[in-house]
Amino acid sequence: MRFSRTKPRRLALAFTAGLLAALAACSSAVPAKSRVPIRVPGVSAEADKYMNQLYDKAFADGNTRLVLYGPGVSANQKLNDAFTRRFPGIELLQQDQADAQILTKLDTEAESGNRIADVYVGGESPQAAAKPDICTSADVRTVDAGFKVPTDNGGKLTYFALRYFGFVYNTDQVREQDAPKDWHDLLDPKWKGKIAVGDMTVPGGIRYALESLMLPENEQKWGHSYVRRLAAQNLQVSQSEQVVPTDVASGRFPVGIAVYQGYYEDQKKKGAPLGMVFPLKDGGNYMARSALCLIKDAPDAEVAQLYVNWLYSPEGQRALAEKDNSYGWTPAAPGPKGLPPLDKLPRLPFSNPKPEFNKPYFAFINKAFKK
Repeated sequence: MRFSRTKPRRLALAFTAGLLAALAACSSAVPAKSRVPIRVPGVSAEADKYMNQLYDKAFADGNTRLVLYGPGVSANQKLNDAFTRRFPGIELLQQDQADAQILTKLDTEAESGNRIADVYVGGESPQAAAKPDICTSADVRTVDAGFKVPTDNGGKLTYFALRYFGFVYNTDQVREQDAPKDWHDLLDPKWKGKIAVGDMTVPGGIRYALESLMLPENEQKWGHSYVRRLAAQNLQVSQSEQVVPTDVASGRFPVGIAVYQGYYEDQKKKGAPLGMVFPLKDGGNYMARSALCLIKDAPDAEVAQLYVNWLYSPEGQRALAEKDNSYGWTPAAPGPKGLPPLDKLPRLPFSNPKPEFNKPYFAFINKAFKK
């Protein structure tokens, strides 16, 4: 079989055409722009003025859409609805696709000069931020003086939320009081061969969580010896990390570990018999950073800047907790309902993106879990 090198580009162009059609189709349902200045609760007068300048310029230029690319941006629908309610007249379109496909589209748009995306939302290190002609820096003015917005890749990657991973259990098979409450509980012989997990030999939450357990500062509490003992529990690898809560909900396995909150919530919305353990009582809580990059020369650049500024406003930080069930970054950001605030939550270190740092840990994990 012969493969065409132009196929990814053709797919990207087809996607662009379809996206433009979708934007045109939904424009009639967008509310009118506010006739009075917008007041965002909790921000300074200067920040309010800046956001209104962005808002007004977007409408003056006729660039009032916000196109979000990402592997799971539609999962943030309630959060994004809160943004468009605050700033009426903004038309928001979310496009879910895998990172590799998104990168192809962004490259195609950059090369052609026909930019469609305004913001790329991803995990801890969206690869587009490392490219020279894709992303640009955010100008965030809605935070208190002295707080530095966390960034990476020379400021082109802006972290905006923290999302947690926990253990899940089938509530038809496991009572709440009997579910494992920390990492050492997983070593109980009753769980041998009954724990679902994502593939720890490929990039993902479980791989980085295990690495965090082995860092020097955690060697005494968990360490390499703990990972060996966990591997001896004959963990059952699901098709993907996203499938772990599905396997548990179906009754295939009673327990699943290192489950991303969004995957758990998707199953709960469908009525799945699932419970989640978070935070873990031993402090071994793994958190992943969500980040975005503003697209260079985006057609709706003012709206993109407005969006990230709103996310960092007190209202946006509350919306992350209330609408997105995640943690914001500012010191006063609340936690999701029923969970402790971030400054009261003991957690494992963030993952380290450097290959040379990860190499020995990943090699150990691969060997320990080799079948």
